[in-house]
Amino acid sequence: MARAPSVWFHYEDYFPGDIIHQSILVPKDGVTLDTYYCCMQWNTGGEGGGYCGIQDHPRGKAFIYSVWDPIKSNIPIKPAFTGMWTETANFGSEGTGFKSMNFAIGWQPDRWYTLVSRMWNYGSHTYFGFWVHDETDKQWTHVITMDFPVKSVLFNTNTGSFVEDWAGTGDNQRKALYRNGFKRRSDGTWFAFDSGKFDVVRGTGTLNHNNNFDGGSNQDHYYLVSGGTIQPSPGLGTTSKTFDVTTQKEPTENPIDFTITLATPKLVTWTVPASSTPQFKYTIFVGDHLVTMDIATQVRSHVVSGALVGNMVKVTIEDILGRVTTKTATVTDDQ
Repeated sequence: MARAPSVWFHYEDYFPGDIIHQSILVPKDGVTLDTYYCCMQWNTGGEGGGYCGIQDHPRGKAFIYSVWDPIKSNIPIKPAFTGMWTETANFGSEGTGFKSMNFAIGWQPDRWYTLVSRMWNYGSHTYFGFWVHDETDKQWTHVITMDFPVKSVLFNTNTGSFVEDWAGTGDNQRKALYRNGFKRRSDGTWFAFDSGKFDVVRGTGTLNHNNNFDGGSNQDHYYLVSGGTIQPSPGLGTTSKTFDVTTQKEPTENPIDFTITLATPKLVTWTVPASSTPQFKYTIFVGDHLVTMDIATQVRSHVVSGALVGNMVKVTIEDILGRVTTKTATVTDDQ
């Protein structure tokens, strides 16, 4: 079996951050079995290293999110939240770690999907959350949140994207497009992936296809191609070359939308539609009294005490991209 060479873009975000965001599309002429279209890789070789993306897998069209085992702890990674139809397992081969795969969401050629990962402290651990946005159907899915047993891990190294043939189907072309890449700095400001360095990785297993690769940019997106009969664009060669794209300065998704569905002296409930940017953190006030504040992505209700009919309830929700929306309701009798 002859593998296609792996092709990469490395972005210029050489600083710590807590959110990474990028969109990916696989065109029809780039779909090939046994391909990993990695959207974002981070912390390579360091604490909290991992990657996420989509795969054309023998079992179907998968979304995948993987984190390598901790360096500073012997405690295993565990799921803190597992989305519907998401499968989890330990992995080996290139290091050991914990992975999640979701085949039920599915992905289709010629569609853009936005992938978002956010890290946050929870107790003495770091949580890694992963969400997928189907830009065509306007639906968000919370795929997994992993409980990583080391505190204060961030996306410390620069982010990368790659296209990889893992099983030797290099006679066929594979291709991916990337746009709207961003990383949020620790101070809350955003950095756009508007400059990327192309690289190609070749070895003994890719000899038959060592010159079948390409990469570059086209206005608002990058592209990576390998395998088949594709040839490098003039001047690309095998040495690193930097490409630029035109992009926004920060993510453009609308802030979270939600509805308070119940406000009684005992309970407050709310709903977040699947089309909305997902919930990250919620805060509830009754009048000027803080009732609760918690990072809880799936919670949609909270028990209250001491609220009186006629009091004002204020619910503030922060979404996974750090924007907040506040809504109010009047406490009514629960009878």
